[in-house]
Amino acid sequence: MNKPAPFSLKDKAILVTGGASGIGLGTCERFVQEGARTVIADIQSPPQSLLDEGALYLHVDVSNRDSVMAAFDSAEAAVGKLDVVIHNAGGPGKGTHLIDSDEAVLDRVVALNFYGTYYVLKYAPRRMRDGGSIITTASVAGLQQNEGFFDYSATKAAVISMTKTAAVELGMRGIRCNAVAPGPVRTPMLPPAHILNTLAKQLSTLGRIAEVDDLVGVYHFLASDESRYVTGHTLVVDGGRLTGYRKEVLQLLAPP
Repeated sequence: MNKPAPFSLKDKAILVTGGASGIGLGTCERFVQEGARTVIADIQSPPQSLLDEGALYLHVDVSNRDSVMAAFDSAEAAVGKLDVVIHNAGGPGKGTHLIDSDEAVLDRVVALNFYGTYYVLKYAPRRMRDGGSIITTASVAGLQQNEGFFDYSATKAAVISMTKTAAVELGMRGIRCNAVAPGPVRTPMLPPAHILNTLAKQLSTLGRIAEVDDLVGVYHFLASDESRYVTGHTLVVDGGRLTGYRKEVLQLLAPP
């Protein structure tokens, strides 16, 4: 019997939320290239070129339960039971202190990041084959707290927690659940003038901000059968940001 090539995604049925831009778009482009039956679920349409290559687009608002359920129904009808679900849709807060925060903004961030993850983890397994893979996009903000990020950090910490719970509950079906926690990545969600573009060069041990291509291989690995014994894990992809700081960076903080 011929075994599939290592890391093969050929003919896998994959749904990606937030797949029309940024990290999600990069992973979808890779999956289509690898021969996966790729469903892009987003509030905006992906580039036409990707649809021309065979990807399917479904409009979905992950903060809306009925929208998420309808998307999974449509995906199963189009490509069959799913092998991989990647929940990448999410968004930032407003960058204010907790005591100055706007509850309406908090409600929006919770609806998108918390409830969006909850709905995907709740309804995806019903549309998946045993032995599949669920990958959520968290953030280093869910592991390290910084001033002005309380809402984003809290919801991304919840993404990590819920993903680990799902790993425990779905393990006997062979469904692996892992979170990816990127550091700052050059995407449309991070404007060119944002301070993290500059800070990433100093705070990461690799001395640069991440590009989308730096993340794609991580999702490829977790989607493939080569990661079949990896579950309940949070894979930090931050260029070493949480590892520690170089001496010259510390000297900038405390000059002699």
